[in-house]
Amino acid sequence: MKYFLRYVSVVTLITSVLLYTSCVDDVDFDQTQDIVLSPTVDASLIFFTIDTSDFESVDTQDAIITVRDTTRLEFLNDDFIRENLIEVTLDFQVDNTFGQSLVNRAAFINNAGEEQLVVFFDIISSPDGSVQRTEFTQVLSEEDIQAISNANQLANEVILTTNGASINGELSLQSKAIYKLEFSDL
Repeated sequence: MKYFLRYVSVVTLITSVLLYTSCVDDVDFDQTQDIVLSPTVDASLIFFTIDTSDFESVDTQDAIITVRDTTRLEFLNDDFIRENLIEVTLDFQVDNTFGQSLVNRAAFINNAGEEQLVVFFDIISSPDGSVQRTEFTQVLSEEDIQAISNANQLANEVILTTNGASINGELSLQSKAIYKLEFSDL
């Protein structure tokens, strides 16, 4: 028992010495100025599905048919977001069974109705009615980011060239903006 108490006393003394000597040095609270937060946010833009029934009232002999969907860009309405926006990536995914040639046109529009930035990409057509997936990604340059920061709407158009052939199929489009912010003056 005597050795046990002596053992406990020695262990307690060593533990106490280690705890007191291993404390953290002075904390520099001025380092908070060096903190940079860089969140990445996914924002859904436009998503829709069109099929053969959407073209029943359209003269399919016309050379070009355009389907348009417009949405407001709420995330660009905030001055704080615009000032701290450092990167924007646009992602589009299209599943298509139409056999015709298709092009997607996405236009960022300001309050005056002026196009600030337009992004085009071809949509893979389906030769046999099977689903063909097109994935398109564009990282915007600094100039493009400045241009879209004035936009409050996104008008997306799917342009179909009929070539006189009957229109059969379905197209599903999904899009999102992945934007990165940087907050350094907290």
